[in-house]
Amino acid sequence: MVLPLELIEAIKQRAAEQGLSITAYVANLVRRDLGHPALPDPLEMAEQLHQLQERVDRLERGGGEAVDLL
Repeated sequence: MVLPLELIEAIKQRAAEQGLSITAYVANLVRRDLGHPALPDPLEMAEQLHQLQERVDRLERGGGEAVDLL
């Protein structure tokens, strides 16, 4: 497939902004266009995992507070 250089550069920039490879970015666009479920956002998943780990750490240290893991 041949695309104009400015489009390729825009794709690279947008993929980088979203923390995705070019392939993953384009695949997500195609999935969305075809009505298929999109893959989870890796940056959002990383943040959720970090928050969950912090909650688990507090529980293991015996923070004494109730923590809702969901």
